[in-house]
Amino acid sequence: MRRAIRLTLLTLLPFCLWAQTLTRMVAKFPVIVEGDTLSMPFSGGFNGPVPQFLDWDDDGFLDLFITDGDGRIQHYETDGSTPDSFTLMTRSFNDLIIGFWFRFIDYDLDGDHDLIFSSAFPVAGGSYACVVYENVDGTLTLRTESLLDDQGRVLSVGSVVIPTIADIDGDDWPDLFIGSVAGTVTKYRNLGMRNNLPLFQFQTNTFQNIMLVWSPGRGRLHGASALEFFDIDADGDKDLFWGDLYQPGLFFLENIGDSEVPVILDSLVEVEYPPQSPLKTAGFNVPRFSDLDGDGDSELFVGVQSGVYGTDFVNNFVYYSNKGSDTLANLVYERDNFLKILDLGSASVPVFADIDSDGDEDLFVGNEFNDELPGLRGTVFFFRNMGDAITPVFTLEDSAVFPDLTGNNLAPTFGDLDADGDLDVVIGDWNGKIFHYENTGTAEVADFAYRGQFLDIDVGGLAHPALGDLDGDSDLDLVVGQNEGAIIYWSNEGTAVQTGFEFQSEDIFTGTDLGTQSAPYLVDLDDDGDLDILIGNAAGELFFAKQENGIWSVTKITHLPYSGPQTSPAIAHLNGDGELELVLGTWHGGLQLYQIDMSSAAVEFTLLPTEIGQLNTYPNPFNGRLTISLTIPSAETLNISVWNLLGEKVGTINDGPLPVGRHRFSWKTGELSSGIYFIRAESDGGTKPWHTVRKVIYLK
Repeated sequence: MRRAIRLTLLTLLPFCLWAQTLTRMVAKFPVIVEGDTLSMPFSGGFNGPVPQFLDWDDDGFLDLFITDGDGRIQHYETDGSTPDSFTLMTRSFNDLIIGFWFRFIDYDLDGDHDLIFSSAFPVAGGSYACVVYENVDGTLTLRTESLLDDQGRVLSVGSVVIPTIADIDGDDWPDLFIGSVAGTVTKYRNLGMRNNLPLFQFQTNTFQNIMLVWSPGRGRLHGASALEFFDIDADGDKDLFWGDLYQPGLFFLENIGDSEVPVILDSLVEVEYPPQSPLKTAGFNVPRFSDLDGDGDSELFVGVQSGVYGTDFVNNFVYYSNKGSDTLANLVYERDNFLKILDLGSASVPVFADIDSDGDEDLFVGNEFNDELPGLRGTVFFFRNMGDAITPVFTLEDSAVFPDLTGNNLAPTFGDLDADGDLDVVIGDWNGKIFHYENTGTAEVADFAYRGQFLDIDVGGLAHPALGDLDGDSDLDLVVGQNEGAIIYWSNEGTAVQTGFEFQSEDIFTGTDLGTQSAPYLVDLDDDGDLDILIGNAAGELFFAKQENGIWSVTKITHLPYSGPQTSPAIAHLNGDGELELVLGTWHGGLQLYQIDMSSAAVEFTLLPTEIGQLNTYPNPFNGRLTISLTIPSAETLNISVWNLLGEKVGTINDGPLPVGRHRFSWKTGELSSGIYFIRAESDGGTKPWHTVRKVIYLK
């Protein structure tokens, strides 16, 4: 007998299930693309990275910070074992909301890294201001949201250029340089400090008379720009590197002056750089230099913003190694995916399905568009699980599984629509319609044939379907998310063999604000025998719609770390450990994976808050003395303890209240023997308790 669904919406309730621990896993399962096993497949993706390398926490290793068009700063740490051994710490460093660019710079010359970035929104007068944070004992402290110049005017840097801050006149104070769409450079001289802020004075709109516009013999070389000063030849002065909207490579302008009196002539510009293997991308490239391998010379890294030559939403973080020296660089192209992450373009939509009936979950990912295909067509990528249900190995096998697929913003979902024992698929499109592909092969060897528009459905825009037995009558029903955030429902009033979908509701959750671009995923999360709905949206939020006896309650999941806009969730059991894996697609085009600890329902610990810096331990391995550092966002009681492999507590580093900010501790091992130990930090956290653990190796 059909069990009716009562579309009754309760208020947004606390959701005890999601008090369970969520652990970010950037490389839990191997992902192989074109024979290359990716280092950090589940770190997300990049659409236009703006990077900067620096040693933020003074542990002797470089950190990597990136903004990627969503107004956040991502933070990656490395242990220095290899030049690319970075691990994602957070996609929202200090939860700052920024504009197009940022720059860590020691503006007060006190030996640490302060931060300046463009405002996310225009200030009075319509200009974008410079926001300034001072580093005070390891904590960034807001000094102003609108930096003024020496005349009291808002210092505006525009919204489409990426400036640089550098000392090129030898007075130690870093000056500000802003490229213009006219192909010139504006310079603000740094006069020093006033009221704990850098004091900039306008000097010129035509620094060094550089003008890369209609230059004789070189054509029209201008547009939005990204500037970087770096001493590439170790002659004591800084040279200028320039990325441009209208340039697929980099301009290089050598400083033939000295450290106090720069001389940079645009007549000597090199329009193809590096000379050994010139960069060529979609344009608007952001150059950065850093000595990652510690050999005394610096490598070149380029974030591709995409200019007039196309859209590089993949392969847009370019890495050149330096095979030369600090005085004579020999920059050699290595790869265009520096961090070796999985990046499939933009607006990734994951779904799991055992497409070959071998007992493990395969992975399909839809995206917004593929710049290698005509007409901005999207793709559904197929990753076959070449491992098993215990040890999955996802290998990109084919991106042409579905013939005649012409849409974009593709959102696939699988189900056996004709009860023939294999999985069929319907795919949502940007225009609100849904494509239907019948599996005319077998459960083991799929062969998809296009059957046209599914049910003549048109939800207005960004159709995001999900199939599942929502009403418990043993056939597949359909819910569809869409651009305005509604969850539209069709029940199957036919049978598993002969479907008969009937429209039921324009929005199951009328009256509840789920944001826009709703992305539903059907799964029995609470293991009570009926399907619930996990819902992502354009703002990057997640909602859990729980079904109990036909009644729905909706909860916003508030402690999920920021993952990026346009979240699209999928959940699966991937390795037989009894835990669920949550995989999120986002606007950035990659995937992020979180392990859900299903055994900890009664445990009060939640996810380590994203604004808390990861527990850092160095050196590791260590001999006798270990340094531990951690940043906490509020005053709280913190216990830091040491445990051995037998589960015995062998030391206490801190046990008591601490103020907000960054803290460092030193631990001496005493008489302990060499071996593996675990440093555990645990906080009462007020209403959000948390804990985190770091493994260390003690070598006498």
